[in-house]
Amino acid sequence: MKYSRLYIAIFSLFLGLSTAQAQVARAPKAPVKAAKPGAVVPTNEDLNFAKLFPSTAKVMFVDSLVANESDFLSHLPLSSSCGKISMKKSERGDGYDYYFTNEFETKRFSSVQQASGNHVFMVEEKLGNKWDAAEILHLEGVTDVICPFMMTDGVTLYFAARDGEDSMGKYDIYYTVYDSDSHSFYKPQSLGLPFNSFADDTYYIIDEFNDLGYLVTNRRQNDGKVCVYVFQPTESRETYDMETTPEIQLDRLARLRSIKDSQTDETALAAALSRYYEARQAKGAKKNHSFDFIINDKLVYHNISDFRSSVNQNQFPTYLTMKNNVETREKQLNDLRIKYHNGSRNLAGTIAQMEVEVFNERQKLNYTEKQIRNTEIQAISK
Repeated sequence: MKYSRLYIAIFSLFLGLSTAQAQVARAPKAPVKAAKPGAVVPTNEDLNFAKLFPSTAKVMFVDSLVANESDFLSHLPLSSSCGKISMKKSERGDGYDYYFTNEFETKRFSSVQQASGNHVFMVEEKLGNKWDAAEILHLEGVTDVICPFMMTDGVTLYFAARDGEDSMGKYDIYYTVYDSDSHSFYKPQSLGLPFNSFADDTYYIIDEFNDLGYLVTNRRQNDGKVCVYVFQPTESRETYDMETTPEIQLDRLARLRSIKDSQTDETALAAALSRYYEARQAKGAKKNHSFDFIINDKLVYHNISDFRSSVNQNQFPTYLTMKNNVETREKQLNDLRIKYHNGSRNLAGTIAQMEVEVFNERQKLNYTEKQIRNTEIQAISK
């Protein structure tokens, strides 16, 4: 495969440098036995780059800006549906503490730096009007977790960490999914290239309302500076065709040498830029509504405050999380069916089991939705 040539080229370069350094400018007076040059072994980071290279994500980056590390969040025109993201100078170390609270203010994550330099990663949930005690959250295979961001589905968590699988040295971006059955997160997976690099890659944020994504990294930046890349999110991960994409071009894309390299669709680029500029102009403005929930033929709710029933006000965020989870699972099931149709017959058992699970989850969701609607109709009629 093409990417094997990249690995061979890297390895050959190390060998060539070592050989050149071992050469002597003049011949010895007496014949001696030549010592074999010691090869410079590629680092784990080099090997991980070569491993991830073939699966470089096909993403269109639409804009970028350089900002101070201390205030780059002020340059992100995020909609309120993203929740609240904040950071502040650490009181115990020389870095920052990071915080994320979801849109409904029912769950928040915090990453607080200790004197050692590492961060303690914690999660809290709100029961009624009170936050419960913070629980230390351990994620398998990673250390020093920072910059948390959770999607609106309430189960997909992005963050940056060190020492994880496929690590490229410093902070890399990972994602994990919450398993409601075991009440724990699955083992985190690296986002790979081009989102990760040999530098510190910290924030990965998806603004679903504006259909925009943001990557924050200090690659190729001076101390105290970061680059914020704006990109067009994709519903599923796409990769470049190794047979038709020149290796040199793919290397540039993998390292994010220039955002113009990724801008191959002018129509999509113009649309994304338009959304980005509109979001910047409306920065700080609230959404007119958060959701559409039909009560009856004449009444549709858009915000939690619309509910007359206090029970519904407390339970509706849980319903939304359930709804997003079911829709995510249905999409995953559809993806598996496509793979089966394309020849992956070994997925038959997995698909059959998942079909039963998803059907039951959808039935439970429909029942919950009906309960909320009936409770609200009773509250209105009083």
